[in-house]
Amino acid sequence: MSHHVTFNDLPQGGEKFEPAKGGKLIGALGLFGLLGLVASAWFFFNNTDTFAYSWLFAVFFTFTFVVGGCFWILLHSVSNSGWGVSVRRIWENLANMILALAIFASPLLLPAVQKPLYEWMNHHREAAEHAHHDHVSVKEALHHMAEANPHLHVLVTKFGYMNLNPVGFSWYTRFVAYFLILWGIARYLRGKSLQQDQDGDIKHTVRARQFSSIVLLFYALTVTFAAYDWLVGLDYTWFSTMWGVYIFAGCAWASMALSILVITWLRSLGYLQKVVTDEHYHLMGKLLFAFTVFWAYIAFSQYFLIWYANVTEETRFYLTRNTEGWRGVSIFIVVGHFVGPFLLLLSQPRKKNPVVVSMVCIWILFMHLVDIYWIVIPERGPSLGLGVFAPGAWVQDIAALCAVFGTMGFLYLRGLAKYSLYPWRDPRLIESVNVVN
Repeated sequence: MSHHVTFNDLPQGGEKFEPAKGGKLIGALGLFGLLGLVASAWFFFNNTDTFAYSWLFAVFFTFTFVVGGCFWILLHSVSNSGWGVSVRRIWENLANMILALAIFASPLLLPAVQKPLYEWMNHHREAAEHAHHDHVSVKEALHHMAEANPHLHVLVTKFGYMNLNPVGFSWYTRFVAYFLILWGIARYLRGKSLQQDQDGDIKHTVRARQFSSIVLLFYALTVTFAAYDWLVGLDYTWFSTMWGVYIFAGCAWASMALSILVITWLRSLGYLQKVVTDEHYHLMGKLLFAFTVFWAYIAFSQYFLIWYANVTEETRFYLTRNTEGWRGVSIFIVVGHFVGPFLLLLSQPRKKNPVVVSMVCIWILFMHLVDIYWIVIPERGPSLGLGVFAPGAWVQDIAALCAVFGTMGFLYLRGLAKYSLYPWRDPRLIESVNVVN
């Protein structure tokens, strides 16, 4: 840096974003969101079965960014990191989109949407009818059904977790809990940050760190269970003890890439010029690189252990994704999700160059999209008896993605105007602004 930045060099009250300056991008996202919502409404009522997979894909793809933003706030609070103060508000606003996302996720609560997605729920509802007629418990009725269909014994053994009971640790209870926990974490941490904007007291930083240390475990459990309920539940016989970590790695990776793109966009509009430097890009680029490697390690470990064990219930996941056209996508993910970003992010100058690292981030978002698509969509054809691919359903996938991601992006960028773009009275702001690594 050419000079040392002090508080006197920064505007009083921080920087407030004016949506009109970014009107082209915000307007485009709003338009995509509106068109996507209209198309999605039509598909929902006319092609519910195939569209259910499209909607799950779009919702979970967007969910990964929100929980990723929450993770970066928690990590920086727990580790007492100073360099991230300049960019922390970007993550705080991203994490606090969780309630808006809950509205988009609410269709997953409808039986009409659950029916094509989660076969195990259909069996449970059938068992509930038998239980009511025979005056036995749902689990006992499910056990009787398993005598005619041995595959249902898996559901009997998993009944403690996979059940639709109106009370207790049921799927519905967990669904609501995920959003409440993430909302509570995001709201508290941004609340402390905004209180510090008012009085500049370091106690808010200390309390945020103490709070983060306590809730980090609950955050990890929330992401893990959500990944199991919404994705692993697509095939109730499949299981993987590494699944939660796999999804988490993708969340952290993609949300950091999105954060870099948002910061670069804001800087192109004249904001954050004095508080974000090439050093911040270097640090964020190193975290991108770290999670590129971490994701690859987890992905390979999961694949290796499942394939080597050769248990039918486990290998089905990869067999489906190594069939016909999906095999090419699987190979593409190996190259595009790991090899490409790994090589591009090795160079320090590239990580410090905002234009270059932003181009890498665009590619990362695309590969994350492909990864989530590869997880969800291959289940659609076989489950609905439509072959490997559901003909023409890709149009529904695009509509759902525009509806959810477009609308959420519109709301997120508009919401940046509500508060200062950085915590302007954080005592460690100057440490962050002048960071050298």
